Amino acid sequence: MNVVIDSGTMITFSSTCLMNVFIRFAQENRLQLIVSHDVSEESVWKPLSNKRFALNAARIKHLFNESIVRVISSTHEVVQLEKQILDLANNCFFSKGKPIQILQRGEAEALALAKIHKARALFVDERTVRSLIENPSRLKQVLEKRQHKTVKADEKCIADFRKMFSNLKIFRSVDIIALAFEQDLFNGELDKGQLELEAALYATKFAGCAVSEKEIQDYLKHLT
Repeated sequence: MNVVIDSGTMITFSSTCLMNVFIRFAQENRLQLIVSHDVSEESVWKPLSNKRFALNAARIKHLFNESIVRVISSTHEVVQLEKQILDLANNCFFSKGKPIQILQRGEAEALALAKIHKARALFVDERTVRSLIENPSRLKQVLEKRQHKTVKADEKCIADFRKMFSNLKIFRSVDIIALAFEQDLFNGELDKGQLELEAALYATKFAGCAVSEKEIQDYLKHLT
């Protein structure tokens, strides 16, 4: 099964020392993980020259070298679809008559890759993409709270965007950790216990994964 993975998710796993758990998860579920060339630059080749981030980059580089993650070169088709996605997403919400930019180029590129390569899932830690697909009304509330202004939604744009990705499932690092725990994939890395699961879930949160305290507590309640 093809799955597109964003740089943020790879960085989360490499920086929390949970990379082995992630590799087992990908292998156990026979995932064909793919990233764009730009993502490989962002997550590996640029940070390799920075001593502060070099170890994390080297861990991600290992994923590429072992063909656990495959780097896909950008094509004209990807670039065109990326522009279409950006135009659509960034005209879904308006404040004082002006469109609110909610999607960045990297996220749009990941979505374009997912569409073109018929990916069943997208691994991304940022909340906006998931909210736009699964709960746009909640995203509208977040935007209003963030901007302290009334936000209007273009329902047609939102419907068109959601239709484009109606078959795409979004997973964050925290969701992958929970699934790995269920599948007994902590073996050799961590014991299978509540303490270990809680520590791993919070590690992803502190590494930048968009997850609430309530969501973590719900996982702990249902999985342990």
